Amino acid sequence: MTKLDHVREAWAEALDITPGEVPTEVSFFDAGGNSLLLLLLWERLNDLTTRDLKAADLFEHSTVLAQAEFLDGTDEPATAAASSRSALLGRSRREAS
Repeated sequence: MTKLDHVREAWAEALDITPGEVPTEVSFFDAGGNSLLLLLLWERLNDLTTRDLKAADLFEHSTVLAQAEFLDGTDEPATAAASSRSALLGRSRREAS
């Protein structure tokens, strides 16, 4: 079973639907989730990874596909780019002060 299948099953459990009904490219909230269900999803996904998964990660990676890539570690370049942007913004803010 792939990471995508595991994430899809976690969503299905949280949303109380079948895995086949879970969209892969729609955000959790657009698929019918809410904040409480997101915490249930976070708990389930924590069991699938050795990463230090935070609930905020599920907001940043809001689709099944994005979460599977994140848990699999295949999104690292995007994360590194975001970190670089944050560092640049921080530096530019300090220079502007």
